[in-house]
Amino acid sequence: MNYYDSISDLLLDLRGDLEEIGNENIWVYYDNSGNVTDYRYKNTPEERKPKERENQTIKEMPAIDLLNELSI
Repeated sequence: MNYYDSISDLLLDLRGDLEEIGNENIWVYYDNSGNVTDYRYKNTPEERKPKERENQTIKEMPAIDLLNELSI
């Protein structure tokens, strides 16, 4: 987990991953304020949702959706 300090760093990595891995489903990690703190590609399509930590929400979505959400 990276837990990015800035959205620009996260976007840079996400764009690179989209080029390399493609538009697969990912786990997106949010803090209590609704800010994205990290993302991770699913190991398999059937992978179960990771356990959320306190003050954290995890959602599944296609990688391109996260890119579009953050690029607004």
